[in-house]
This record gives sequence, structure tokens and C-alpha cells, in this order.
Amino acid sequence: MRWRMLACSLTLTLACTGSPVFAAAPANQAEWSRAVQRHMISSFMFPPEARRLNGPISLSLKIIVLRDGSIAHISVDRSSGDDAVDLAATRMVKRAGPLPAFPADMTGEKTTLSLPLRFHQAQAEPAGGRAEDRGPPVDIVPRRYADAASGLAVTVPSPLRAGPAPERGRFDALIEISGPNGFPPRAQDAKYLCRVGFLAAPPLARGAKAPAAPTWQAQVKAAERRQRQRRASIELYDHYMLAGRQGIDYVVAPGAGPGHADTLEYYAELPLPQGRIRMACATQRDAMPAALAMFRQVRDGIALAPR
Repeated sequence: MRWRMLACSLTLTLACTGSPVFAAAPANQAEWSRAVQRHMISSFMFPPEARRLNGPISLSLKIIVLRDGSIAHISVDRSSGDDAVDLAATRMVKRAGPLPAFPADMTGEKTTLSLPLRFHQAQAEPAGGRAEDRGPPVDIVPRRYADAASGLAVTVPSPLRAGPAPERGRFDALIEISGPNGFPPRAQDAKYLCRVGFLAAPPLARGAKAPAAPTWQAQVKAAERRQRQRRASIELYDHYMLAGRQGIDYVVAPGAGPGHADTLEYYAELPLPQGRIRMACATQRDAMPAALAMFRQVRDGIALAPR
């Protein structure tokens, strides 16, 4: 059985009155908020106290942070309904401290953070991992497409279909996924349901060593930077293993634009020695909860043949 945190979001709710600038701090309040979010995400795990409970578990904590980043007080704003789980979540936040010091534009002596948490416990399952990591169920016929030149291949569950994208753009290989029966539905004005691309790594100089695989935190930071440039926000993170490497996947609410309020995007990214694999999907917001499992089946059906 595997446990994972499905959602962890931070909202800055209150800042108080002025004081001197603290030296070692992020450049501004926006950077501070993102740094705190990354720090919290990397510090949390499923609380063992919740293993006896069924279904999703949600609660909200209120955290008072002082100017130097120390956590002054933690209280339960909205209970999970179980005292042991509330206490475990409080202890995790306490262990995560201290947080980054305030930047210059946060002039208060303290600030209050609202931290909504949502945990999900997968049900008991056969050996081999959770359902979404094992690929399509046995009663679903998979379909496969491979790009011969690059070795990129994708196996998708029926009724999805995989084939070459009309254009590769900046990718060395690009495979397009479609849903002929209308589920998952494409987002409004989207040209495709999903695409899986491979971008080859530049050749190494003679005698040079391959770069180390990026950490989970580095991958999260890079994803946040890309989405920030689009004025989009990441609503959910997870990580996964494929081909012996750790990748990340995440759900994004796109920035302002026609139809964007009803759209959610799914991304999965996997760094490999040969290059980088990136999967992108776009569906309607109300379809994402059901579509997410299918997107992850596609994700787990990605392979790259050794060259």
C-alpha cells in the first residue's frame, strides 16, 4: 500500500506592522510564499495515524510565522475529525520549521498562514503497486505507438488512441493521444487531448560526465517557474518512478483567457540520461477527477528504447 499527499496549498492571509529588513530572505513576498510552499510540500508525508481511516482526509491549520522564519504558533483551523491526525499534522508543520525569513516588502513582525491539507490513502491492492502505477486494468485493451527514430513509445488504454502528432515543434519526437468516444473531453479550443514529447539531451563532450538527476525539489521549482511565466497556478503535485528515475506530475489551472476558467491541465515530466520526456493534457475542469487516473495510465505506459 502506498500513501501520498494529494494537495497542499498555502494562502497568505494576514501581515502586520513594520520592522527592519531581515538580511537572508527571498527577494519579495511572492518568492517567499513559493519558497514556503516548496518547503512544506517536501516536508510532508501521509500521517501514520490516519492509516486506520478510509477515504480522503482534509483539515486546515493556521500558522503564525515570525520575521526570522521561526514558527511561533500552530492551531487547527478546521479539524479532520480525528484528534490524532490533527496532532500529527501539527507536528509535521513544527518539524518543517524554520521557514525562510521575511523579504523587504513583508514589513510585519509576524504573518499568519492558512494551510489547507488533503491526504488520500490508497486502498489495499495486489502486489506490484497501486493501480495507476501498474498500467491499464487487465480488461482494457492497450494500444501502442512507437516513434522509430527516437525510440519513444506510448501504450494507452482503450478507447484512447496514440499516433504521431501533426508537427513536432521543438521536440525530437511527439506522440498525440486522442479519445474518440469523447472521454476524457478536450478542453475548450484545445487542439489535442494529450501529447507526449521527447527532447534529446545534447551530446556530452569527450570525457565529460552525465549530469546528476535533478532532485524532486529542483523539478518542482522548475515547474513553478514555467507555469509562473504563463501566469498559471499549480493545484496538485505528485511524484512517480519510471525507468528507474523519479519524475513529477502536476495539475495546473491556466491563467486568464477564453474558456480557461473551465479548464485544467495535466503535466508529467521525467528526466532521463538520454533527454527529457514531457506529457501534457488539457481537459474540462469537472472531468479532471475521473480523467486523472487515465492520464496516469498513459504516463505509466511511456517508454524510451535505449539507443
